[in-house]
Amino acid sequence: MAAKLSKKELKQPDTFQSTVEVIMNYISENKTRFYAIVTAVIVSAVITFGIYMYWSYYQSSAREMYAKARNDIARNIGNPDAVRVNIKIFQELIAKYPHSWSGRMSHYHLGNLYYSIGEIDNATSEYKKFISSYRSDKAGIKFLALTSLGYCYEAKKDLKVALEYFEKAQKSDNIGFESIGFRNIARIYEQLNDKKNALENYKKALQKTTDPSITVFIKRKISFLS
Repeated sequence: MAAKLSKKELKQPDTFQSTVEVIMNYISENKTRFYAIVTAVIVSAVITFGIYMYWSYYQSSAREMYAKARNDIARNIGNPDAVRVNIKIFQELIAKYPHSWSGRMSHYHLGNLYYSIGEIDNATSEYKKFISSYRSDKAGIKFLALTSLGYCYEAKKDLKVALEYFEKAQKSDNIGFESIGFRNIARIYEQLNDKKNALENYKKALQKTTDPSITVFIKRKISFLS
């Protein structure tokens, strides 16, 4: 059963009604300001929605172009003509969608393509662009790019710079790639005739290796250097 209201409570103005009256009075006295605020809110909402829709379209278009290039690479492995075609696709993707995830990843793939056809300077440039634009590394891709730079400088016989990049790669997120990283470092030290550091890194590589054939190879290296 509902509680009875006292005469005093009945005579008091309704709280909700009072609040509405205050708001209406404010609107009545400040029409220009009120409409300006409402307009600003609506315009802000429209702009935010427009940006969201544009960014979604931007990213999806970039992904479609990226997927096409990746599929072409998979279908035409070892085909120099296809490499040239895919280089153009990735270059176009970067030009059209430079701020997309696909655009940033395209620098890495361009590096791989240039390296595959022996254009080491172009490969080096693209790997560096990728590293400078890549924000996070949860899949070891930065490790691969740094390692690829090491290969580029090794191919140019600049062994000290190659070693710097291999060591940087080893300090990045390299889960699953530890053995490769240590082998690369050991190989460079070996070429620099630094047997002590070469031996040390081959031993570290051996501890991280699960592939039987690689294990045999590393043990031979350790035996030779010892």
